Amino acid sequence: MTKKIEVVQYQLGNHAVLKRAVDGGPIRFPVTGRKRNTTHIYTSTKVANHIMPAESDAELEVANLLDVSTSVITYMAQPHTLEFARINDKGWWRYTPDFEVIVPRWFVRELTKGTPFAVAALKLPQARAAADDLVHLVLEVKGASKYRSLGEADRTEEQKAKRQAKKEDYAAKLVEAESIYTEFGFHFYLVEDKRDLQCINLAHLSSILVDAEAIISQELKGRAVAHLQSCNGMSTYGQVIELLGGSPYGREAANFLHTQGLIWIDLSEDPALDADVAMPPMLGNRRSLISLSFCEEVA
Repeated sequence: MTKKIEVVQYQLGNHAVLKRAVDGGPIRFPVTGRKRNTTHIYTSTKVANHIMPAESDAELEVANLLDVSTSVITYMAQPHTLEFARINDKGWWRYTPDFEVIVPRWFVRELTKGTPFAVAALKLPQARAAADDLVHLVLEVKGASKYRSLGEADRTEEQKAKRQAKKEDYAAKLVEAESIYTEFGFHFYLVEDKRDLQCINLAHLSSILVDAEAIISQELKGRAVAHLQSCNGMSTYGQVIELLGGSPYGREAANFLHTQGLIWIDLSEDPALDADVAMPPMLGNRRSLISLSFCEEVA
């Protein structure tokens, strides 16, 4: 028997309620084995003590981007449920987004100006992002519809009309949800599979994330920091790999340091030895991590 998730709720004015799981994890776990499309469960080094769901391949690609992005501090899948009154209708809508992400405000600005999500996630953050406030970004991933089977095709005009009405209701729900998020200081973005994910081949990200749980000494962390500081913050993947012990151990160490946000590797494609490596702005508690690493290196 599935244990019911204990929730806490927050009243957002008179027209909306936001519910979160008491343990801080997913408020629901829709990956049940009954889906017709491919679903996934996974863990993340950015999210401690929780297994998270992805209801489609597109959602898993977004999760991989969140895990490797030096702009993302932390995130949660199926993070909360928003309940709010329908527009010009009786009853309530319930909306559970795919992700809630903590990012510097510059990342939201990138999306607002039209940068595709995958490009923004893999981009080296601007230096001034270190001084940005951190904001909540809610993501809805639109991509699972491509898995719809032929058996689900509309057989009658009535079925077609019902499906169209459902799509219109869903679109209206997203518009109202975004309005509520904006009112209370959250940002909202609809990740479109074709526009935001297919613009880059993301197949190599899983090989980077394999190294996210490597055990790397403070001495190696300090060595990488000191190297980048000595060359004006820019180097190459090959140079950093050699500095950290050569392949395969140096590659593992470099990938690990990227996933920790202590260095940035250009992952817009599978990185070759001449791929750019840079010193990213230190966001959140990474400032203390890099300070510790550098102090131990020069001690």
